[in-house]
Amino acid sequence: MDSQKDIPTPDHLSRFFDDHAVKTNPFGENRSAERVYRRTERLCAALHLLTNHIPINEPLRESVRENALKLLQHILSIRDEMRAPESAKLSSLRSLIRHLISLVRMLTVSGFASLQNGSVVVEALDELGNFLSASQRSALSESISLTREDFIDVHSPIVRKTVIRPIQTVKDAGSVKDKVTSSESVIENASQSVTLRQESILEVLRSGGELGIRDIASNLPEYSEKMIQRELLELVARGRVKKSGLKRWSRYSRVD
Repeated sequence: MDSQKDIPTPDHLSRFFDDHAVKTNPFGENRSAERVYRRTERLCAALHLLTNHIPINEPLRESVRENALKLLQHILSIRDEMRAPESAKLSSLRSLIRHLISLVRMLTVSGFASLQNGSVVVEALDELGNFLSASQRSALSESISLTREDFIDVHSPIVRKTVIRPIQTVKDAGSVKDKVTSSESVIENASQSVTLRQESILEVLRSGGELGIRDIASNLPEYSEKMIQRELLELVARGRVKKSGLKRWSRYSRVD
């Protein structure tokens, strides 16, 4: 039973999806929905591979594939309801995930899928359901982003005139060495690009203020606390995040 060749290579799915970036984004700023969809896309592909060698007339094959495609459609339909507490669509989606878990288990006990591949897919489906629950509490589930300054920092519009100055000829007086001041160094350091994980952490801190590692991790269930801690150390070193307190009492806030 365990000798079934369900998935040819362990990393080919990740390579395929990572090497083919898609610019079309129906999720806007709703990063939780985007991540859920990317996970679901890989799961759907894995379920098709898992059932690829099963006879066409086997009901389990058709049922697994049909429900996997429904899963993709359901994820797209809830992109604006990620934080709705009583969303019927979210409840329906969780039921569909649980149904797929049962179908994959049936594939495994029937000998159509290996124990290893069946367990991996079941675990991935279950994590997807848990991620949906965690995303309802996540600041990254919002489609729009508001700040306090949007409501209190109101000024009259200022129209500035542009003064065009004549360009003067500058003679080269010799070699000039560039000197970088400390303030310029800070600005250059702050302008460095950040990774997707770091950007997600900064977004959580912007919404939540001063938070501990566990608070940040609860908003980013796809990352481990150790991974978040490493990213925070780098952000602190680069001046993007401020740290207060020591060890487990450490708190982090965004430096704007």
